[in-house]
Amino acid sequence: MWWWWLLVKRFVLQWHLSEYCNLKCLHCYQESHKPIELKYEQLVKIYEQFKELLNDLKMKGHINITGGEPLCNPYLFKILDLIKKDQDLITFSILTNGTLINENIAKKLKSYNPYYVQVSLEGGKKTNDYIRGKGTYKKVAKGIINLRKQDIFTSISFTATRLNYKEFPKVVKYAKKYDVNNVWSDRYIPLGDNIDKNMSLNYKQTREYLAIMNKERNKLIKEKSHTTISMYRALQFQMTNDFAYGCTAGDTLLTVMENGDLVPCRRMPIVVGNLFETKMIDLYKNNKILKRLRVKKIPDECLSCEHSEMCHGGLKCLTYALYNDLNHKDIGCNIDIVK
Repeated sequence: MWWWWLLVKRFVLQWHLSEYCNLKCLHCYQESHKPIELKYEQLVKIYEQFKELLNDLKMKGHINITGGEPLCNPYLFKILDLIKKDQDLITFSILTNGTLINENIAKKLKSYNPYYVQVSLEGGKKTNDYIRGKGTYKKVAKGIINLRKQDIFTSISFTATRLNYKEFPKVVKYAKKYDVNNVWSDRYIPLGDNIDKNMSLNYKQTREYLAIMNKERNKLIKEKSHTTISMYRALQFQMTNDFAYGCTAGDTLLTVMENGDLVPCRRMPIVVGNLFETKMIDLYKNNKILKRLRVKKIPDECLSCEHSEMCHGGLKCLTYALYNDLNHKDIGCNIDIVK
C-alpha cells in the first residue's frame, strides 16, 4: 500500500491510449471493442496539455497508462520516452491484462522505471477464464513472473461482482505463489447498454466481500507476508477502521478516453469535453461538472454520518451508474444513520 500514499499528493491522469485489446472480458466497460487509435502527434498534444495543467496547479503528476490493452498500442514506448524525459515531474504506471508481458517486454518496461504494473485477475482458474477468456489465468502468471524477475512492483486488481466476490482468497493465494507485491479490489460498476446490472453487489454482499478482504489482509499481516492487501477504496474503512476514502474524480483525477474525450473517471463516463476542441486546463477550470465534483457535495442521506466529510457518500461512480445522479448514498454502505 505504500505506493498509494506517494500518489496522494500527485494529480493522477488515467490515459486510455486506445480501445484496442486482445481480450473481450465479460464485465468490460467497452462495448464496441473497435480499435480506435489516435495518431502519435495527437497523443503528444494530450501529454503536453497534462503538463500544462500540472505547471498551472504547481503539482506533480502521475499517469496510469491503460486501454484497451496498452501493450497493443504501437506508440506506447514512444509515450514512455516522453515521460522519461519529464521523470522529475511525472511518474507512470501500466494497467494491463498481463497476457502480453514476455521477458523482453518486462525488460523494456523496467528501463522506464514504472511506479508499478497492475494486472487483472478475477478469481480461480475456472471463474477467471470464464470472465476474461480461456487461458488467461496461466498467461497472467507468466506475465507476473516476468515482471517480478525484473523487480517491478506488481499489483493484482480484482473486480468484485456477484459472480466472483467469494473467490478473493483464491486471488490472494495466487498472488503469494507468484510473489506479487500487492492486491487491491473494488466493486463492479454496471456501465453500458450491454452490461448486466445484476452483477453488482448489494449491501449484504458488499459487507461479506469486505469482511473476506479484511480476513485475508489480517492473515498476511500475521504471516509477515511479502504480499500485501490494500483496503483504501470506498467503504473499505468500515472493516479496517482506517481513514475513509473519498472520491477524487474531477479534483485530482481526470481520465482521457481513446478519442480525446475528457471524463472525471473511466467509471464515471460523463464527457466534459474533447481535448482537440478545448484544452485540458480550460475544461478543468471552467467545466461545471468538474467544478461541482470538486465541491465534494455530501448526499442528503449521509449528512448526519460522522464519516461524511471524508467518505462523501461512498463510490460515486456506482451511484451515478445506478441512479444517473450523484446525490445518493452508496448502495453498499452498511452504516445505519440515525436522523
